Amino acid sequence: MSFSTDIFKKSKINYNWTTLYVGLKLGLVSNSDITKYAIEFLTSHPDSNNQNIIQLAWGEYDFDCEELLMNVLNESIVNELSSDSDVWQVEKRKWRLGILSYLKTTYQDDYEEMLNKIAEVYADMDYPEDMEDFINYLTPKDGYNPLLYSHEENVARLVNLFNSFLDKEKQNLGNEITF
Repeated sequence: MSFSTDIFKKSKINYNWTTLYVGLKLGLVSNSDITKYAIEFLTSHPDSNNQNIIQLAWGEYDFDCEELLMNVLNESIVNELSSDSDVWQVEKRKWRLGILSYLKTTYQDDYEEMLNKIAEVYADMDYPEDMEDFINYLTPKDGYNPLLYSHEENVARLVNLFNSFLDKEKQNLGNEITF
């Protein structure tokens, strides 16, 4: 599963080199998108002479994108970036929010397919507990009995829970995001 950094732009989610590094490690972003970001960075920072960023912008096929990104991060304030660090978790949540926002827009006319895609993201993100309420194959934990309602009502409930989650996550990440 690979996504363009455009998911951040469209959802107005702030992203940076750290976000890209986490996305690369999670298999969510391609080298070509990192090259594109490096070019955009150099365009908006013409005085930058960071050789790692320049090499990323050059986009050669034989370069080690991960190593170059790590060098960029080491030159900035990010000293240690492991998968259990708070910084990593925030960046992973940005990816999740961007992907889920993309799914909401892409599948706005097919809620059932959207819920299926959301379930895939749930699995790809290692089953985060805060998504359980709107995963279509999980049994509700809040006492809700889906057998008492129509299929359409159950789908609508899951979509509403999903939308509430997006709003809360947007606030928690402190971004000015419009849906």
